[in-house]
Amino acid sequence: MRTRKALGLTVGGWALWRIFGPVTRPKSRGPQVHPLPVPGRTVFVGSKEYMVRETGLPDAPPIVLIHGWVYDSIATFCRLVPYLVDRFRVIMIDQRNYGGSRGLYEEYEIETVADEIAAVLDALDVRQATVFGYSMGGMVAQALARRHPGHVHQAVLAATAANPMRRPLIDALGMAGLRISWKLGNMEGARVTRAVLGRAGAFGPEHDRWLWDVMLARDVELNMRALRAIKRFDSRKWIAQLDPPVLVIIPTRDQVIRPAGQYELAGLVKDPVVLELAARHEAIFTHAAQIADAVVEFVEKAQ
Repeated sequence: MRTRKALGLTVGGWALWRIFGPVTRPKSRGPQVHPLPVPGRTVFVGSKEYMVRETGLPDAPPIVLIHGWVYDSIATFCRLVPYLVDRFRVIMIDQRNYGGSRGLYEEYEIETVADEIAAVLDALDVRQATVFGYSMGGMVAQALARRHPGHVHQAVLAATAANPMRRPLIDALGMAGLRISWKLGNMEGARVTRAVLGRAGAFGPEHDRWLWDVMLARDVELNMRALRAIKRFDSRKWIAQLDPPVLVIIPTRDQVIRPAGQYELAGLVKDPVVLELAARHEAIFTHAAQIADAVVEFVEKAQ
């Protein structure tokens, strides 16, 4: 009885603190730096505003990097970009609701994001690019290749699937749990994320201030709308009809997008090049050099 009462008081006290207490990031130790200080600019598509960051060689073949769920372009590709800047014109676009792009409180589909990316590329006068999509970004890249084939010279689909969420009860429970935990305390989710990324070597202690600010600024509702769009996405009926050459990158120990779903995607794509990595979903950080080498080789052979 005493244990139950103590537990109840602890949980109740934590909930009250999360409801009424301030949200502050932990103190950072040592000098702090930005992980990828690439300046950006915004592009308007109608009344909607999107953040674009460019680096690399202006006259080189363009590569468009499309980030995944929860993290924006800088957070997703900070380890990969340094390996690409000597070979490509690197273009990073923050999807709606992420990074420097506008937050739009409306339901949408993955195809909506693909249309928006295409409109941004039109504004940049970029066509026939290599399109690299990671996780949710890989779903956007699939839709972009289908709906706007003139923009996609070749596609890289990494840590992604044709139909990633196919277990209705488990998916529903997981989404509900995420929503509740985020609503009660963004700090707890940020701590878990920081620990995972720290183990992956994605960010060092010199990035703490930047990383905490990024994580604590996450909008629960907008992230859940993106997750619902992921749940509805299904390219299995049309992915085999895509014409651009495709490189599929599969982290074989992926804990977020089931490897079975990633292998299914590779089996559906027409004549894919496949790279298997003994890695988790954080492969974009832990295996950035290998991914970059595979992308460069794939692009050179496809030209």
